[in-house]
Amino acid sequence: MLKYTFLFLIELLSIASVEAQLTSNRIPHRLFHLSITPGFGTNGIQPGSYVNHFSLNLTSGYSLGNKGIEIGGISNLNVEITRGFQFAGLVNLTGGNAFAGMNNKEVQSKKLGGFEANLIGGQFAGILNLVENNVFGAQFSGLANISRNALFGLQIAGLSNTVKKFTFGVQIAGLSNSTVGAIDGIQISSLLNFTQGQLQGVQFGSINNAGFIEGKNSALAGSSTGLQVGLLNLAHKMNGFQIGLVNFGGQMQGTQIGLMNFYRSGKEVGTKDGTSIGLLNIGQTLNLKVFTDDFFYTNYSLITGNGKNFRIKSDRYTTYIMNEISLGYNPKLINNDGNSYGLGYGVNYMVFNRSPIPVMNEFRYLETGVSFKHYQDANVKLDRLNPIISIKVSYGSKLSYKLGGYYLFGAITFNKWFGSNELTTESIVPKPTDANNWMGYQVGLLIH
Repeated sequence: MLKYTFLFLIELLSIASVEAQLTSNRIPHRLFHLSITPGFGTNGIQPGSYVNHFSLNLTSGYSLGNKGIEIGGISNLNVEITRGFQFAGLVNLTGGNAFAGMNNKEVQSKKLGGFEANLIGGQFAGILNLVENNVFGAQFSGLANISRNALFGLQIAGLSNTVKKFTFGVQIAGLSNSTVGAIDGIQISSLLNFTQGQLQGVQFGSINNAGFIEGKNSALAGSSTGLQVGLLNLAHKMNGFQIGLVNFGGQMQGTQIGLMNFYRSGKEVGTKDGTSIGLLNIGQTLNLKVFTDDFFYTNYSLITGNGKNFRIKSDRYTTYIMNEISLGYNPKLINNDGNSYGLGYGVNYMVFNRSPIPVMNEFRYLETGVSFKHYQDANVKLDRLNPIISIKVSYGSKLSYKLGGYYLFGAITFNKWFGSNELTTESIVPKPTDANNWMGYQVGLLIH
């Protein structure tokens, strides 16, 4: 907010300087202007020499500036400034012809002198609104809005919005939004939201791309954060939040929630890595588990996730957030009704010991987690979910110093059946026939 206010004041001072220059040069002002076409109206054959307060253009308007209301049947063009409102059937331009007839040296000299063609107010057009420098206000168009410098306000377009430097506000488009420099605000579109700099705010779209997103795990304490919500989210560095089907976090110290998450570990010493919640989380840790429990004779699990505190050297334990996909199987000899299966997903929190002795480091662990599993008989039509929700606490230890990442573990579980009928299927450990809540166990091997 302080940065927004500071930049806003700087730009307003620049605009005030331009207007003072207009006054000092005795630029003629017109309270009312009427034209049929440029050069055929009340301002004569040189309408680009006047600043109007109210202008009505039956086809297209052309003036040095506008400080009130301007209405054009086709288009409006102000060379230096628009302060007020522009309404056009097709196109509004602020800053058009500002450098006409100048060479590159003259253009740069004019810019270094403090010249800016800004919009302070609102533009409404059927096709396009374009501002050479900054927008302080709002742009509404049927096709596209463009600011060649910064946006301090709102853009709404049927197709796309483009800001060449920075956005402090909101972009809403039917297809795409682009802020090249950085954005402190909101982007909403059906297809693409883009910034190659920092995202401070929110992106809602099918595809969201940001250069970097800071957050609570950043090296700088109190860093502002951002959020991406879409089908595909991408960032080169992501310390904020991503929610989508597929998330690419790059160097990730934030939070990802999706079907598939891709990431790399952070690098700043003393900072924590983020958390990835999804079916598959690719980037750091992959575990395998084989075990038996009180419900399925054989269970196989694929476990992906990441460690949280590798770079916090003072911590006594290494913690992991892990996502577990499991498949359970009971052959016919266990279940007299036929083969049965279970497909599940769970989130686990694991704590491994740390030790200065290499062979003792991560030698044992404690784990707690919650899982959801669908139970299915092979000879029964799959027409509804038969869920079993389990909460577990487990302990594991390496089989020996020489076997590396192989752990023997045991767990105590609390299970609840949420199926439409009472659970009476036989399992390895008998349960009361009228109980849909029971204590269970897991015993098996973890490869970490």
